[in-house]
Amino acid sequence: MKTLNTAPGQKPPKEAVLLIGLQASGKSTFYRQMLAEYYVHINLDTLHTRNKERLLLEHCLQNGYSFAVDNTNPSIAERKKYIVPAKEYGYEIKGYFFQSVIADCVERNRTRQGKARVPDKAIVYTSNRLELPSYREGFDYLYYVWLEQGRFLIEEWKETK
Repeated sequence: MKTLNTAPGQKPPKEAVLLIGLQASGKSTFYRQMLAEYYVHINLDTLHTRNKERLLLEHCLQNGYSFAVDNTNPSIAERKKYIVPAKEYGYEIKGYFFQSVIADCVERNRTRQGKARVPDKAIVYTSNRLELPSYREGFDYLYYVWLEQGRFLIEEWKETK
């Protein structure tokens, strides 16, 4: 695993990244393009079970590895199971909320092959459960991400009161 560029003798920061958004909103592509070089990939699509996910999360926490959770993470309760232990281990928590227009996600999902493609109703179901992230959950940084002409645009999160 590569580490972030740091001064000699300086320990790299421990960071936990949560990607939040509907299926086919661009989370995994974002991970591959923007995070893969520096963060361990925690993703149910590749790990297949919650137990394997838990074991990898524990391994990262115990060894100080930065990690990115690339799941839909739609609810406060689901995000809490990553945020709370990461905070206990002294991690900075970053959240990236992906613009989630159902029609766009359904269209991108239709181009997927095999198990990567989910039923359209799964996207709608996740949309109905989607809760906007908030700094109150324990995030140190929050960002809004959207795709424009095949490129990711990132903006600092603006908390609504």
